[in-house]
Amino acid sequence: MKTLAQALNLTARLWLPRLLTQACRDPLSPLWGSFDRDWWHYRIRDFSSLILQQGGYAVYLASERAENAGQRAALRQLAGAAAFFWNQRALRRGAFEEYYPWEQGYPPLAFSTLAVMKLAAAGVVPPARVRAGAAVAARQLQARFEARAANQQVAGLAGLAWGRKIFPELVSDARFETLIQQSLALQTPEGWFQEYGGPDLGYLSVTVDCLWDLYDATGDQRFTTAIDRAAACLRQFLQLLPSGSLGMHNSRNTDYLVPYGLVRLALQQPTPENVSLVSRLFSGTASPGHFFNAVDDRYVSHYIGQSVFRAVLLLEQAAELAVKQAAEQTVERAAELPVAAVSAVTASHPFAHLTASGHFLRQTASGQSLVVTLRKGGIFSQHMAGGSVHDFGWVLEAAGRQHISHWWSDDWKYGETDDGLWVEGALYEHRELANTPARHMALRLASLVAGHRLIGLLKKKLIFKKRPSPIHLRRTLIWKSDGVRVVDVFSQVPAGVEFLPAPRSSKRHVASADSFQQEDFQPLLGGQLVREFKAFAQGMEIVTDYTVGAYPPAA
Repeated sequence: MKTLAQALNLTARLWLPRLLTQACRDPLSPLWGSFDRDWWHYRIRDFSSLILQQGGYAVYLASERAENAGQRAALRQLAGAAAFFWNQRALRRGAFEEYYPWEQGYPPLAFSTLAVMKLAAAGVVPPARVRAGAAVAARQLQARFEARAANQQVAGLAGLAWGRKIFPELVSDARFETLIQQSLALQTPEGWFQEYGGPDLGYLSVTVDCLWDLYDATGDQRFTTAIDRAAACLRQFLQLLPSGSLGMHNSRNTDYLVPYGLVRLALQQPTPENVSLVSRLFSGTASPGHFFNAVDDRYVSHYIGQSVFRAVLLLEQAAELAVKQAAEQTVERAAELPVAAVSAVTASHPFAHLTASGHFLRQTASGQSLVVTLRKGGIFSQHMAGGSVHDFGWVLEAAGRQHISHWWSDDWKYGETDDGLWVEGALYEHRELANTPARHMALRLASLVAGHRLIGLLKKKLIFKKRPSPIHLRRTLIWKSDGVRVVDVFSQVPAGVEFLPAPRSSKRHVASADSFQQEDFQPLLGGQLVREFKAFAQGMEIVTDYTVGAYPPAA
């Protein structure tokens, strides 16, 4: 895949200095190997966020590239230091930490353990130097299960699988099998895994990476079956999104996809669908508008960075794989297609489909597409030749509080009509919480006492729960030949309410989300809108007509 390899190679070259800047590279410092620059360098954090130790695995991958041969020994030494630093921190009270001291968080436990166990398996660090930390991690991974965020659970299972290969005495075979069954049960018949109650394609791509890790550690075909189902789900959604990112239509609002697992699938199963998917998603990484160019330094050290380095190394080694010549030629031809032609391979026929996840997907024979997220109050994205529209619902401000429609919930009711869709339910109340010294002090004291038991309460407050508003919304979407008509009817509206079109930003906190995308500042491209407000007793009807080129009905 020449074009794809060139694009990802450029990204890896640009990201390696950023990655290395995050690490303490002083071998004479007791902080050597920490990848949390905010801690060891800026000193604006009072602990080292252990999830960032994944950066050590990315550095090892970079050392394996021929172009870095002159720095190979130094890079491997730094990767080994990252693993040893992880071991020291894993033995501390309250390990593993990501956001605050004594956190015992599951994501830092899962992802950092997986990275370090793979470093030990590769001989980058002697296993004896990380066994004590591995024992702590193995106990926690066997005792806990993350059902709401499947990518974390699958990463934890993969960390356990690799730890089991190196230290078999630390992992119960019976418990490991139970966790396999429970983890795979998080995948739905449509192929997506549960992420806060719905599909999130960014995290699904992370899950695919980790499923490959599980297969490599165990040889269990159940994991490749799950990969195939996940890839089919990704193709179904992504064929409708020229940007290659589902963004706010994801249950957790992620704006990216990671490449390793999908590139590996395309190399091993070089069908036109698999090849066109990775080519369209990642061949344009040099473009300023590509989602990789909005990734911050934290996630260069995190799973996004390591996935890029893994994919680059995989592509460099592809010539050494036992791939049949005919398959290689198929991959080359598909990878060299221009983006428009590759998209045409995927967008093969018109359809209109309401998924079990609460998404409505619609595509016409001419390639015009629509994605509606009914479980977020009917937000939608429509793409046509030369134009697009993104509608993120409404924010109503009254008496110092916001009432929002852009919120993922199973409480929304929805259905289809002859010429469109409807969705209705209560809005949700929202109030911003600012960080303050007092709140951070209270958090640290509570964490010191409660440990990981505090996490559930924090997630409930910051992520999962919002109070239903007394304001009710019924949204109707009506298909037009040249766009969409949106009729929003608000009832039980108090006096003095201000009606504001919602920005792209979600009020649900997800650390990896909210990187800049074009629709932040330009939700309507190549079209126009006409909006009319009609007040009635304790209510308001807002009719919005979006016009974005021709839009024939789906067959």
